[in-house]
Amino acid sequence: MTSLHAIPIKQRPPPSIQTRLHLVAFNTVFGASLILLHTFQLFTLVLLLIPHPSVRALYTALNTHAKEAFASDLIFITHFFGPAKLVLTADESVNLEELVRRNEKGEVVGFRLAKHAVWMSNHQMYADWIYPWILQRFAGVSSGLIIILKASLEWAPIVGPAMQLFHFCFISKTKTLAKSNLFRVAKEARDRDEPYHCLLFPEGTLYSRLTRPRSAKYAQASGIPDAVNVLLPRSTGLLYTLRCLSTVFNPSKLAFYDLTVGYAGVPAQGYAQDYYTLQTIYGCRVPPPTVHMHFRQIRLDDLPLGTIRPSARPQHIAEEVTSETKQDFDVWLRNRWEEKDRLMGQFGATGEFEAGKQGKVEFDIRMRTQDWIALGSVIVGLAVWIALAVKVVRFLWR
Repeated sequence: MTSLHAIPIKQRPPPSIQTRLHLVAFNTVFGASLILLHTFQLFTLVLLLIPHPSVRALYTALNTHAKEAFASDLIFITHFFGPAKLVLTADESVNLEELVRRNEKGEVVGFRLAKHAVWMSNHQMYADWIYPWILQRFAGVSSGLIIILKASLEWAPIVGPAMQLFHFCFISKTKTLAKSNLFRVAKEARDRDEPYHCLLFPEGTLYSRLTRPRSAKYAQASGIPDAVNVLLPRSTGLLYTLRCLSTVFNPSKLAFYDLTVGYAGVPAQGYAQDYYTLQTIYGCRVPPPTVHMHFRQIRLDDLPLGTIRPSARPQHIAEEVTSETKQDFDVWLRNRWEEKDRLMGQFGATGEFEAGKQGKVEFDIRMRTQDWIALGSVIVGLAVWIALAVKVVRFLWR
């Protein structure tokens, strides 16, 4: 009998009463947690009214804590509402054993990632950002996650303002990365010696039945090879990001992770969004039982980034890139996506990425004591803020 996760959503049987109750429970719990976390963020904004360095530092620390707590919230909903296991593989550029942390029993309890990094990944469904964020939480760098998103999400109810306070980058045709907060946020993370991890999806949109024909049409018009398991990538944003961050961080210490993600149950040339949505994963409790992540790490010295002035400002970084560099990087990125196309085709056929000599690492996503503390501290902190606010209002009322 075929498992539900391997059946497209529209072909699944109607949800049972138990499933509907689970759906209500998830939306109630997750919705309440989002409201609590965002309210905590809004209350901390009051600190910005006090122009003192120590108070500003306190605000930054509290906002960072809210970001870590949200990552713990993602672990919470995955643990209780949509259980999943991470399956990690890697090519020869990554030592898989050095990527994981084990306890005295040899069990994987976390991961080791560079303090500063850029990530690029294929884009299949709207929940793609969840699992890398969880992975980073188990590596202790989730507070530094910055995701580059479409500007249309900037004012989405609750989550949009929350992401703005998390300093995510929102871009559009008129608001490019050169005009965004990318440089400023990275520089602040460097100056405070904090983690910084920038996540991009170079395809720009989901691989779906709507976008796949457009990608094929573009390939034909441009006279370049088409891809069938992924969309052709756009190189402009990634090129600018790598050039920009190379002026902020030491290029020899800035990691560049090439991530290819596959979800159990999705066949070759299948569309993950037809099988998984946020509501079906967590609300209907039909998650991908395994989320496969194939790692490749690329040295920045091996990339055709062109000449970069260390002192260049954001706008200059965009203006000074030559047409030759753009073309070379575009070709380089397309070559990487040809590899992703092959990897995703293999994954669709076999249900896993080739493990190679290093084998694979499996990791159950589960709550830890520190995740409970992170979530509980937000509730306690919010209660303290409210109590203080009530006292201030009563004092002023008198």
